[in-house]
Amino acid sequence: MKYIFSCVFVFLSFPIFSQIVFIEDTKESDEKGWSGAIELEYDYNKSTEIDMEFINSSFLQWNNETWTVFLLNEIDFNRAGDKDFANNSLQHFRISYHVKDNYAIESFVQNQHDLVHNIENRGLAGLGVRTKLPVLDIIGVSAFFEYEELVDSLSNEDVRLSVYNQLSFNISEKVKFSNSVYYQPKTEDFSDYRLALEASISIPLSKKLFFTNSFSLAHDTHPANDIPNTTYQIKNSLKYEF
Repeated sequence: MKYIFSCVFVFLSFPIFSQIVFIEDTKESDEKGWSGAIELEYDYNKSTEIDMEFINSSFLQWNNETWTVFLLNEIDFNRAGDKDFANNSLQHFRISYHVKDNYAIESFVQNQHDLVHNIENRGLAGLGVRTKLPVLDIIGVSAFFEYEELVDSLSNEDVRLSVYNQLSFNISEKVKFSNSVYYQPKTEDFSDYRLALEASISIPLSKKLFFTNSFSLAHDTHPANDIPNTTYQIKNSLKYEF
């Protein structure tokens, strides 16, 4: 079993609309049996007011020749005084059936909560396929039903398509680049869509210690009230593997 512990030590954030979650960045391992990862961070600062932040990101996976079972849990809470800069959680469960070495059918359910971005609760369930290609790496297509409740008592029911690509390669012997792109239009109105991308560079500091810099951008043509259409985030972190 392989575990990964990572600690975010520098975090520059700008208002980011969490419409699309980069599940594929926590990519499935090819290792057979159990594997997992966990990230924990807690910061508490008291001066003229209290500043508190808690981050937890963890996943657990079981894999064999035919099936992959994947569970992801994320929590991010950041408050300064009486103002929340982050208050969200995500749970994602996925089962994949490997038709061939490079093809899989996957079904998934997900629950999301993000009060800062006016999402009281968003749940979805979907079915799709993915394939591994020599140059483009992983390409997936799925359809999902989504139900969301917003903080202003509005609710929406949508069916969306999701097309995504995950690409990773070594820039040099020690520098790795990875990129994920998502496009999620409504099936009844393709002008209502969500688009997101995340790019990251990983540099080994030692055999088991890595520095990672990532940039993510999200665009939603119809976000919740008072939320900008386009948002982004920059994050730097240390990751330790053993």
